[in-house]
Amino acid sequence: MASYQSFAEIVDNDESFLIQVLPENKGGPRLWHQLINDLDYFFLKIYRYHQRSGFLCHVMSQILELFQFGFVVGFTVFLIDFVDYAILFKDKVPTGHPTGNKITLNDVILGYDQVYIGSLQIVLLICASLFWILKGIKVIQSAYVYYAIKLFYSEALHIQDCAQFSWQEVQTRLIQAQHLCSLQEGHLNELDIHNRILRHQNYTIALLNKNLLPIHYKVPLLGEVTYLSKGLNYNINLLLFRGPFAIFESSWKLKDDYKSAAYRQVCADQFSRNCLMLAAINFILMPLIFIWQILYIFYAYAETLKRDPSHMFASKNWSLYARIFCRHFNELDHQLNDRLNKGYKAASMYMDSFNSPLMEVIAKNVMFVAGAVLAVLVLLTIYDEDVIAVEHIITIMAGLGLVVAGARGFIRSDVPMKYSKSELHSHILQHIHYLPHRYSPHSPQAQSAMGKMFQYKIQAILEDLLSPLITPYILAVHLRLKALEYVDFFRNYTVEVSGTGDVCIFAMLNIGKNGNPAWEPDQQNNEHRQYNLKAARSVEMGDNLPTSTTVPENLVCENGKLELSLINFKLTNPTWKPSDQSQQQFIDCVSSRVVVPEVPTVEQECPVDLGRAADIPKTPHSSFVDEGSNLPSRYSRSSRQVGIGFSLDSLEMDEIDLTMSLTSKYLNDLATSRLSGPADSPSEQRETRSERDPLLHNK
Repeated sequence: MASYQSFAEIVDNDESFLIQVLPENKGGPRLWHQLINDLDYFFLKIYRYHQRSGFLCHVMSQILELFQFGFVVGFTVFLIDFVDYAILFKDKVPTGHPTGNKITLNDVILGYDQVYIGSLQIVLLICASLFWILKGIKVIQSAYVYYAIKLFYSEALHIQDCAQFSWQEVQTRLIQAQHLCSLQEGHLNELDIHNRILRHQNYTIALLNKNLLPIHYKVPLLGEVTYLSKGLNYNINLLLFRGPFAIFESSWKLKDDYKSAAYRQVCADQFSRNCLMLAAINFILMPLIFIWQILYIFYAYAETLKRDPSHMFASKNWSLYARIFCRHFNELDHQLNDRLNKGYKAASMYMDSFNSPLMEVIAKNVMFVAGAVLAVLVLLTIYDEDVIAVEHIITIMAGLGLVVAGARGFIRSDVPMKYSKSELHSHILQHIHYLPHRYSPHSPQAQSAMGKMFQYKIQAILEDLLSPLITPYILAVHLRLKALEYVDFFRNYTVEVSGTGDVCIFAMLNIGKNGNPAWEPDQQNNEHRQYNLKAARSVEMGDNLPTSTTVPENLVCENGKLELSLINFKLTNPTWKPSDQSQQQFIDCVSSRVVVPEVPTVEQECPVDLGRAADIPKTPHSSFVDEGSNLPSRYSRSSRQVGIGFSLDSLEMDEIDLTMSLTSKYLNDLATSRLSGPADSPSEQRETRSERDPLLHNK
């Protein structure tokens, strides 16, 4: 493993800077030794190798992805140039075709001598071929790299099949094997690994937390719109982290000019020019990207649209914006996916609980008319199958089916809701951990804010389809105007960590320097003030802010991101030892208040009165404490069920999830009580929004 040493330690010089030092070659050369030149890249490949279930699965997925691209291009060319649609639609009869005989595929498909390919199409095919060749080279390179990673798993970690090990076990073995590739033995820990794998993601989370990502727009007639497509996110990453325009000169080091306030305006001008250049490149490539988006979406969703139209128009999923907003600092992809997947059911039910009476009336009438016409056409087809041969009759029937399926999504189900909006909203918070708004769960504003997090699938498809058209405009106008803010952000929010490089200051999880006082419990009388989820509404929160060192406002993390990230990281990495005293104090303080009631097991068949949850004996969560503690490491199945305060059927929570849910509920309630302040009436207090609400658009 490469490490960092000061140049001043090697030569006698007043000026010092970090250099990356490669390890000595111990035991002969290894194929994976060359990957240690970039530890960010090395650790990322180790993680992806585990998540993609090993070498064979990854290589096969890369090869099939390459084949898929070739298939889309080749099949499209075939449909455009090699099919005689006049014969297919019986507008003409093939030459020499016997009267009365059926038309075969050979009659419809044209020969090479009959095909004419235009110059524009040739240019597009050349571009597609070059892209395919470059992608093929990348697949070969990726196969070589992952073969080296496979050898590293076998030789250094002694793991033959990574599918049999969890990531935590792999990470533990990686820390234990650091002497094989590191000069500074004992330096590597869990936080270092996460900071390297998620270096760029942590910066992105911080940018959103400080309201610097250009994703909120005020559109005429539509109001405030949140837009973040995959294409826009990819271009932002190119502009900041990777590629010739990036402000990072390597994966682990920010350019020196961006660290100096003296070059502030120079860097801002350069960043602005880079935005224009990248916008120009996107504008030039817009036709190619737009055509590819149309083709890919058509081939990917055509079968779904035919089989289940309602799945396209009525189904919802977490947006890309939600994936950044809900992500903790130093949270890996699989951990985020697990949380959002567990919250999918509650979010879907919550959004379905809202309905527009006007839209429901219109949808019922549209569905009635379309359904009646469709039923008549179906009956006529049953009576005489020749009805299908009538021109465009199948097209009309398919269109009516889509209209019926789309209208059905606006009609409330006849089955009554089992849970109230407040209960469902609590379910969502239980898993996403962050409040996307501070409205009442019953209000239209809450529905609108949640709709930006949990959006219709068709909306996400349209955003990606329009991304080639919108992305150049956002880069050239909105992002370029924030050039100076971006330069200031990376200078102020970057800290140089020995052995790790430049990381986002929030990723260090330093509560003492960057914690938000509104999210910190009072440090006094910890043993007498415990928090229980069921009794949350009756527990009196302290109004006094904790006594702590004053932190500059611009360096304070908002929305409880830092506090919840610290707790989540400690829970998912119980062997991690915080290096800062404020971290351990915060963990101890929260763990003394967030307790899990011990509920009788299922085998005891003892009915549990959830209304008396506060009277049930409590046991602090074992993941907060060091190994060797006499506290129980596992709770009974019934105590891990969401039935404690939340009760979605057939959904269970493990020990870590339950404690993290309790913690997020406690800290969110604590911050809400402090940020909202007194109100004239309960309804007014429910509608009060914090000035730090991430959905507020500050111009």
